[in-house]
Amino acid sequence: MPDTLYVHRDRDFLSHLLRRYWFAPPVALWRAIEARALSALDFPAPMLDFGCGDGLFTEAIFGKQDGIYGCDIAKGELPAARDSGVYCHGVQFADGHHLPYRDGAFGTVYSNSVIEHIPDPQQVLPELARVLRPGGLLVLTVPSDRFRELLDGVRTAPTKEAAARYARDVDQRFAHYHYHTADEWRVLLATVNVKLIEVRYYVSPEAEQQWDRMNRAYGIGRRSLFNLLASPRLRPLGYQPLMARLVYNQLIAKLRPYYDARVADCGGGLLVLGRKSN
Repeated sequence: MPDTLYVHRDRDFLSHLLRRYWFAPPVALWRAIEARALSALDFPAPMLDFGCGDGLFTEAIFGKQDGIYGCDIAKGELPAARDSGVYCHGVQFADGHHLPYRDGAFGTVYSNSVIEHIPDPQQVLPELARVLRPGGLLVLTVPSDRFRELLDGVRTAPTKEAAARYARDVDQRFAHYHYHTADEWRVLLATVNVKLIEVRYYVSPEAEQQWDRMNRAYGIGRRSLFNLLASPRLRPLGYQPLMARLVYNQLIAKLRPYYDARVADCGGGLLVLGRKSN
C-alpha cells in the first residue's frame, strides 16, 4: 500500500462529473468544484471515506487503487459503492456513532458533504477521531457559514422575510442542520484532540448562485418533468443516453466560467482540514 494515495490532479472534473451526474446538473457543478479543491491535497493512506454514497465522487478523484475503505448509513447506496471498484477493502454499513474499525486504523478520514446532514457534529467527530492515527488527517467538506446569504433566491428575494423563508426551504430540502464558522470548527475539532490546520472556501458566490438557479430550473429535490425523464425507472426505454449527451452539450460551456472561478475570502463551500494530535 502506498504511503499517500494517488489523486487525479489534472482531471477536468467539470467534464467528468457532468457526464456522470447528467441527471442532476447542479450537483455536477458543485461536485466538480469540490473535487478540484480536494485534488490539491495529499491523502495519507489508508483512507476511510465516511458517508461514501455510491462511490461516484470518490472515484472521480482517486480512481481505483489500494488503500480506500468506505462506509455509509444509507443501505441503498452500499451495493453501488461495492460494485464501483473504488473500495478495495470493502464497504461497511456503519452508523457514525459506532464505526467498525480499530483505533488509529487510518492515515486519513475523509467525509464529503456529510457532516452538515448530522444534527450535532459532536455525535460523530469522536468516532472519526478515534479511527484516525496520531498525526493523521481529517478532511471535511461542508456548506460554509456564508452559504445561506449567497443563495440566488436569498439575494433576489423582495423582503428579508422572503429571504429567510427561502433559506429555510433550502435547509429543509437538502437537510442542512448547521453552517459553522472556522472558529467554531476549531473548537469542535479540539474537543476530539484534532487540531484545525486549515480552512478554505470553495464555490465562488457566482457559482453558488448558478447552482441555486439550476436547482430551481431542474427541480432538484422536487418533482419535475426533467426528474421524471431522468428517473432510473425509465432507463429500459433507451432514450437516456441521448438525453445525457444533450444535457452535457448544452451545459458544458455555460458552466465552465463558474467552474474556473477562483475563490478568495468568501464561498459557498468550506474545506476543513485537521490533524490528530500525537
